[in-house]
Amino acid sequence: MAMNRRTLLQTAAAAVLSCGLGRTAIAAGSKSIVIYFSCTGTVEGLAKKVAKLTGADILKLELVKPYAANYSDMTYIAREERSSGARREIATKIPDLSGYDTIYVGTPYWWGGVSIPMRTFLTDHPMEGKTVVPFVVSGSSSPEGAWEDIHRCCPKAKILEGFHKTQSEAAGADADLENWLKRLKLI
Repeated sequence: MAMNRRTLLQTAAAAVLSCGLGRTAIAAGSKSIVIYFSCTGTVEGLAKKVAKLTGADILKLELVKPYAANYSDMTYIAREERSSGARREIATKIPDLSGYDTIYVGTPYWWGGVSIPMRTFLTDHPMEGKTVVPFVVSGSSSPEGAWEDIHRCCPKAKILEGFHKTQSEAAGADADLENWLKRLKLI
């Protein structure tokens, strides 16, 4: 008798639960996706590592009108957008998120909060009933404003402890990233 994937996962989860490993089984049986925005590639690098470690699907937010290629110009535009409450139209087709239990959210930290594209995404998709797992890269700032933005945009989500690295730390953060995911019992 052939088993479909759902039956196989339910059987495996039941077996693990009977062995007393319930928290890991629940995380392992859930469906997850990494959704991220990245201008310089740093957040993208972390997003790919999170997806690989967790087995999550992955989706990059692309914009209808991309930011300026010059970093200084881009940050000036981002600062103006942040202060005016602007939105950025997202070109990426967002899949039906109803089948996902856990949403990893990756974003740069811009001028006191999440990037404008990520704020647009979270405003349009408030993650009600989801577990949101944020990770943020900043130039040098602490990420408190990003955590506040995520809580404000996702008031009915369960938001787990976030992961933060500065731009200069992110490339060497593999061990820290893995330890964070283990601490949250996501791997």
